[in-house]
Amino acid sequence: MSDPATLATESVRERDFRLLWIGSGISQLCGMATVVAFPLLASQTLGASVGEVGLITAAGYLPWLILTLPAGVYSTRLPPRVVLLLADLSRAVIVTLVPVLSVTGHLALWHLYLSNVLVSCATVFYEIVYLSMPPRMLPKDKLVYGNIRLQIARAVSLAFGPTVAGFSVQVVGPESAPLLNSAGFVASATCNLLMRSHIRSARSATRASGLWAELSEAARFIARRPVILASIAGSAVGNCCFAAYEALVVIFLAHDVGITPGTLGMLLGSVGVGGLIGAFSAGKVSGWLGTARAVWLPAAVLAPTGLLLPLTQRGAGLLLFLCGALLFHAGFSIFTVGQATLVQLLTPLDLLQRTVACVRFVSRGMLFFGGLVGGGLGSLFGPRLGLTVVMLLWLTAPLITASSRLRLWRDIPTRDDPTLE
Repeated sequence: MSDPATLATESVRERDFRLLWIGSGISQLCGMATVVAFPLLASQTLGASVGEVGLITAAGYLPWLILTLPAGVYSTRLPPRVVLLLADLSRAVIVTLVPVLSVTGHLALWHLYLSNVLVSCATVFYEIVYLSMPPRMLPKDKLVYGNIRLQIARAVSLAFGPTVAGFSVQVVGPESAPLLNSAGFVASATCNLLMRSHIRSARSATRASGLWAELSEAARFIARRPVILASIAGSAVGNCCFAAYEALVVIFLAHDVGITPGTLGMLLGSVGVGGLIGAFSAGKVSGWLGTARAVWLPAAVLAPTGLLLPLTQRGAGLLLFLCGALLFHAGFSIFTVGQATLVQLLTPLDLLQRTVACVRFVSRGMLFFGGLVGGGLGSLFGPRLGLTVVMLLWLTAPLITASSRLRLWRDIPTRDDPTLE
């Protein structure tokens, strides 16, 4: 039986995990304002081309290539809550500068690029710490459901964020809409300040060594885990396609299909509704199929429905986008929960932040190239055909993940299982 002090500590940490989840959920929900506003601001106000709009997406993902590995080490130098707080406050200030520049008449296209780069720099630190928090704040038997909550927050932002952002752009214009994003970061910082847990930095659990020595230790660990390597490769392909989709979808719906910002926001929100359905069902799917099969099988089965998106037309044809987005992203939501749980269960806590950094370096780094690919495909073939190519490539992501021993397992084994070697 657990003693009262341990139970009290677990209770506080679970409460603080809920605050972390709520704060991050609010910031992600409000963060969709810039996803909708920046492309419209660039194309409508600044006269940017499809390729230049794609560069906005690519610029936001560039820091994942440059900063992720150092952030995995240096984020351990401070307590996790301090890193999260600094990231939120700095992002709030940076995003607020865009409306200020717009109101004063000084906004240029390079300001949008720079804003996305700087916000993404802070987000790199935030996400590496954020994704390492569930094993530190929750008991092992609640870890899957903790990751489901994090995915629900992401899905809610995708479901309702574009609708809120679309109507905010329609009401106040793309110049002022980013202030909603700033408010979300402030809300996340407030939730952080309400936490009571004292979680030490991960550095106290590791040797005080240099940057490359600490990264090499995590890289060697990953190299000995073919299942994690295949998972990283699948995530890299999926993220590359997601960024290409992001670079194309707003222009596709606004120009090729010809819908208003409010309707555009609601259609983009259907992506999040699909993710929300997947997140809510992930626990039952894991229990039914097994935690290992749930990582890749639902996504592989539902991925072909994504080919309905580029077939979208005005009127009743909007249902094609709606159905495709709901089913496709439900499968990939379960995929995301499974991927996160896989890495967390197979990685020792003292290596987790550095391992997450290595994983994110590859998978998130591909977002930068995906933004370039999306912009390039849109410029060469137009948004509709470019989106078709992207959705075809996306079909391979779960199959790549299943190319390891993962496809033979029902459940994810323990860290010391010899079959992992």
